[in-house]
Amino acid sequence: MNRDLHSALKAEVISKINAGTIEVVLARLQWGKDVKGFSLHVNPSSYSTAGLQTTDFLGYLGFQRHDRCNFTSFQRCYCKWVNEDFNLQEFASAFNAGYGHVGRAQEALQACGFQLRQPEGWGFFNGRPSGRSSHVSEQISGDGHTAMNVRPMKATEDDRFQFRFTFIDTGRDKAFITHYRPKHLPASSEITGVFKYLGLQEFHSCPEFEFEPCYFTTRRFAQNEGRPFDGNVEHAHRCFDALLTRFSPGIESLLAANAAVENVGMPFLPLVRPAERMKADIATKVIRPVKPAAPKQAGKPTAPPIPDNFDVAISFAGTEREHAQKLAEQLREAGYTVFYDDFYPEQLWGKNLTVFFDEIFRKKARFCVMFISKEYRERKWTIHEARSAQARALDEKGNEYILPIRVDDTDLEGLLPTIGYVPISTGVEKIGEMLVKKLRS
Repeated sequence: MNRDLHSALKAEVISKINAGTIEVVLARLQWGKDVKGFSLHVNPSSYSTAGLQTTDFLGYLGFQRHDRCNFTSFQRCYCKWVNEDFNLQEFASAFNAGYGHVGRAQEALQACGFQLRQPEGWGFFNGRPSGRSSHVSEQISGDGHTAMNVRPMKATEDDRFQFRFTFIDTGRDKAFITHYRPKHLPASSEITGVFKYLGLQEFHSCPEFEFEPCYFTTRRFAQNEGRPFDGNVEHAHRCFDALLTRFSPGIESLLAANAAVENVGMPFLPLVRPAERMKADIATKVIRPVKPAAPKQAGKPTAPPIPDNFDVAISFAGTEREHAQKLAEQLREAGYTVFYDDFYPEQLWGKNLTVFFDEIFRKKARFCVMFISKEYRERKWTIHEARSAQARALDEKGNEYILPIRVDDTDLEGLLPTIGYVPISTGVEKIGEMLVKKLRS
C-alpha cells in the first residue's frame, strides 16, 4: 500500500500494549468509505550498550523508522502495514522470543567470526540517523580452494558438522579458509537458508572432504608491517577453535529466532514458505530407500504411488528407540521409504516440528507403526503424532493405517481395543518380516 502509515482522513488507535522491550500499537487509517488500511507501530523502549539492538531486529523484520508518530508514547516508531486481524499480543510475544534468540545467536556466531548485521543501531534512541553497520571485508575473490599452495591446518567436528581449516596462497592473495560440511547432505532448507544468510559459499568438490561438497568462508591474511607473525593469525585460529562449541548453538538460536517471528508472518532468513520447505525436504532429504523397492507378489494389485510419501512412518517414545531403529533399518534394507527421525537429525533441525510431524503422520505415510507403551502415552510429541495418525485413520474409513506394537499393557486413548496388536515379544525382526509382507500385498 503506497500511502502514509501515520495520516489519513480518519486515523485511530485500535489497540495498544506494552510488552517489556517494546510498546506496540495497531492503528486504523481511512481515506474513504471503503478505503482503509492497518498499520503496526513499534516503539523500542530499551537498549543495551553493546550488541544487537531491538531496533536492529525490527529492521530485520521489515519495519521502517519514522521520527514522527502520534500513536506511540515516544512519538517516534518503527512501522509497517499489517492485516486487520493482526494479533498484537502474539506479535509481542514472538518479537521478544525472537530477539532473545537472535541475541544468543549473535554472541555465539561472533565468537566464530561472523558479524550479524546491525542496520539500525542506537540512532533511534538519541535522535540521530540510523547507524548502518559496516566493516572492511576480509573476503577474497575466487573459489576458496584453487591456489598455488594449500596448507591444511586444523580439523574438528561436532554432532552436526565437520570443520576444516586451511591456508591458501593464490599468488595474489593469502587467506585462511574455513570449510563447513553438514554430516548429512543435502542440507535441509533451513540450514541452506541460514548458511546463505551468513554468507557461506558452496563448493561442490572440496578436497578437504574427499572431493565432496562443502560450504566455506574466507579471511584475508593480514600482518603488521615488519612483524610477520602478528596480524589476524591469532584471531583466525581463535574463531576456528570456537566452532566446536559455539557454531551449532549459534545456528540453532538463529533458526529459533526466525521460527518465532515466522509464526506471525515476519521471517527474516532467506527461506521459502514452510509448506514448500516441508514438501521439498520430505521428498528428497529425510530418507530414501537404499535399493529398488522389493518386487510385488505376482497377480496382486499394487497401490498407486503417492507423491512425496513414505511407505511407513514410525512413532515411538525414546525408551523404544532401539527397537524403532532396528525396524526402520530392516524396512529400508527391503527397499521401502521410511520416516524415522534419527536417520537424519540435521534435516529436522530448524523445522516447525508440530506442523512437520502432523504432515508426516496424517498425510504422508501408507502405514503408521506405533510402539505403544507407558512412556508413549505420556510424552507430548508421541501424543501429537498419535492424534495426527488417528485423524488419518478416521479418514481411511476402516482401511488399515495404524499398526500398533504393544510394548506393555498400556492402553492408548482413542485407539480402539479391537485393532489388532502385535506384542513386542514377537521380536522386531519377525515384526519387520510381517510388515514387509503387508507392504507387498
